[in-house]
Amino acid sequence: GSIWKIAGNDFSESIRFVLRDKPVIGKALLIICGINLFLSAMIIVALPYLVTEVLDFDAAQANRLYGFSQGALAAGGLSGGICAGIFSRKLSIEKSGNLITACALCVFPMGAALLLFSSEMASYLVITLCCFIIMVCSTIFTVQMMSFIQRETPQNLIGKVIAVILTISMCSQPLGNALYGVLFQISKGFEYAVVLFSGTASLIIALCARKVFKKLSAA
Repeated sequence: GSIWKIAGNDFSESIRFVLRDKPVIGKALLIICGINLFLSAMIIVALPYLVTEVLDFDAAQANRLYGFSQGALAAGGLSGGICAGIFSRKLSIEKSGNLITACALCVFPMGAALLLFSSEMASYLVITLCCFIIMVCSTIFTVQMMSFIQRETPQNLIGKVIAVILTISMCSQPLGNALYGVLFQISKGFEYAVVLFSGTASLIIALCARKVFKKLSAA
């Protein structure tokens, strides 16, 4: 058959497996999409906007501090990957919802700093530190999820299923970017409200995730 027919068959086979044969993977996919939509997109949009536009730094200092914050995100990703390897035996998929909860809870100090702190540098340090912790926890969660999906998927479907999961979850990212671009635009002067909205939505998703993954231990 044509390449399009083969791709369509592979896609439909993977979707059928995720939704019917292993619905827990489908639920995990919805959780990942929700986190990408409400949390990851907020970090991507908010970090440069807050550091360079909202916090009262001069242009040169803002650019320099934004570079440091990007370095903190990268360091968080590396640290999360290292921690996932070191503590692999102590981490279980049943408790992975706690990692999402930790990510969501780290958003609230960012909003509180924007609302309450008079020091721009103090707000910047809180935002950067929280983003670092979020990256650590989210990276560990990503490693856990990839391992879980590979464990639960038949050998002949692993590549197809992972490709579908990555494709669908990545589609939520630009939607979230557009959402927060609009929200920050209409909430000028009240950016903390957008950040707190992100934290609230992420916390709701995290609580749902904990219920989903806890059921695995009872299964």
